[in-house]
Amino acid sequence: MARSATQKRIDEVLARREAAIPAEWRVSSSNPTQALHELLDDRELAIVDLSAIQLRDEIAAGRITAVAATTAYCKAAAAAQQTTNCLIELFDEALASARRLDIEFTRTSRPVGPLHGVPISVADDVDVHGHNASAGFLSLVDKAVREDAHAIAILREAGAVFFCRTTKAQVLALETVGYFGTTSNPWNRELTSGSGEGALLGMKASPLGVATDVGGGVRSPAAATGVYGFKPTSGRLPAVGVSVIHPEGWHGMPRTQGVLARSAADLELYVRLMCEAEPWHRDPALVVRPWNPSRHPARLRVGVMRDDGVVAPVEAIQRALEIATNRLRKTCDIVEFQPFQSRQAWDIARRLYWPDGGARVMDALADSGEEVRPLTKWIIDQSGHAGRILGTEELFTLCAQRDDFRTELAAHWADAGIDVLLMPVGPTPAPIHGTAKYWNYTSYWNLADHPAGVFPTGLFCNADDTRDPHAFPRNAVEKEIWESYDPAVQAGAPLCLQLIGQRGYDEDTLWALEQVAAAVNA
Repeated sequence: MARSATQKRIDEVLARREAAIPAEWRVSSSNPTQALHELLDDRELAIVDLSAIQLRDEIAAGRITAVAATTAYCKAAAAAQQTTNCLIELFDEALASARRLDIEFTRTSRPVGPLHGVPISVADDVDVHGHNASAGFLSLVDKAVREDAHAIAILREAGAVFFCRTTKAQVLALETVGYFGTTSNPWNRELTSGSGEGALLGMKASPLGVATDVGGGVRSPAAATGVYGFKPTSGRLPAVGVSVIHPEGWHGMPRTQGVLARSAADLELYVRLMCEAEPWHRDPALVVRPWNPSRHPARLRVGVMRDDGVVAPVEAIQRALEIATNRLRKTCDIVEFQPFQSRQAWDIARRLYWPDGGARVMDALADSGEEVRPLTKWIIDQSGHAGRILGTEELFTLCAQRDDFRTELAAHWADAGIDVLLMPVGPTPAPIHGTAKYWNYTSYWNLADHPAGVFPTGLFCNADDTRDPHAFPRNAVEKEIWESYDPAVQAGAPLCLQLIGQRGYDEDTLWALEQVAAAVNA
């Protein structure tokens, strides 16, 4: 049977991606950990084991060169691609950029900036000069952008080396499948990684990953692969140069730039660097708010929300939350936090995501003949108006409902008297492929526009984390999610939790995240 024009195009794109991996970087093992050890030597393994801050300091001290760091991470990314299918592109100019930095360091004996020589990966919806940002759509491949996204420009000026671009789903969903195939989780190939950035960092194949979050696009991948992630309050970090799947000019659901990392301190490094660059001078959509951490309380008042009232988390997540809460009691005051309007929040969010009824997505797919993936259809259908553009009055009403929700949530939070809120990232560990159909533990905080971070607990799903046979689902959605959970398959998946801060208090949220993560992992 003859291949379609679409399939020929896909084959060409994927062949080019594979050709970027040198023959000497090919691995024989399909196991991610074994592939890393097969390809990297002991010194390179030691390099990729460092946090971003540790690597930065080693480079600044002259003990590791930018070329050595970049080579180690390019090789690690090649191993990750061959075992998880997480890359769109491996940048051929990365080593040349690193050499220029080494030459400058030799000449001046000082780094060019606070991230001199640190390799950074970039999700496929963030613009990097000279490369495409397809955002998961075949029709956008080979449309190279002419300018860096503002975030990328800040990082480049700080001395970062961009070495690869990672996979994103068609609609930036919590599953990662598209024209490039399926990206799998390095902990378990039967499970989603949430994104290519998640898979890459979960394999220690990147120290920092630039991504975006409009419903969980940073936090869900971090949780799925056992790393750290942070979504700021909207208007704090620059978002110019980010591909969008919604109509231009639509801000009904705040979309933020975010970051994945391998330590809480690295998250703060990144966000602080962005704020100290004063990005509001170039982006008028940003608030003028320099980095300014507040005085920190002697004891944090941590709210704990165990269930959003719509879909209760499964046993593995309940166990992780209970253990984490008990460990925090030594240093924090624990407050039981009642869920607030979860069902109503999703009812607003699901419609705000698609003011055009998904037309922009469908047009992008039709342009290349690319198939509509099942979860793409599912999330657009969730809007209740697939294929129909919302009218002016409908949009005004939705935005008014969103604003009322935020006002009422602020009062609920104030009544609880908490500093931060500890809760699940989702109702299950990393979902089995094709089952990531509940967004509300993450999308809720996009709608509310609160900063939110994710951290690993050091715990993992066990085969005996079975569902309580006496528990009955409260609704059809809960029944579907519970039935998608299979601890026998998901055993070994990392268990992460989410920490929510007060709107606009990003610095304090990052500080609290570091304290909470340290206490839970002590």
